[in-house]
Amino acid sequence: MCYKLVERYSVCRCLYFQHSIDPCSAYGQRGHSVQEKTVLVGYACTQHSARGTSTSPQDGRWPDSGYCSLKGSCR
Repeated sequence: MCYKLVERYSVCRCLYFQHSIDPCSAYGQRGHSVQEKTVLVGYACTQHSARGTSTSPQDGRWPDSGYCSLKGSCR
């Protein structure tokens, strides 16, 4: 299976960087697909991190990802 790694901002999902395809031995053959793997980086792109956009905090604080909220406090 071939993989393409794509890096996206975690909040707005805008493209940060797209890597080239890591080909396998079946690359280019009929019916072969490329699986996209996404890695989340940073928080928001410059366009979506400006004040007044829909992804900016409403009360001056950014919401957490929910990762630690589910299990209690993070250490």
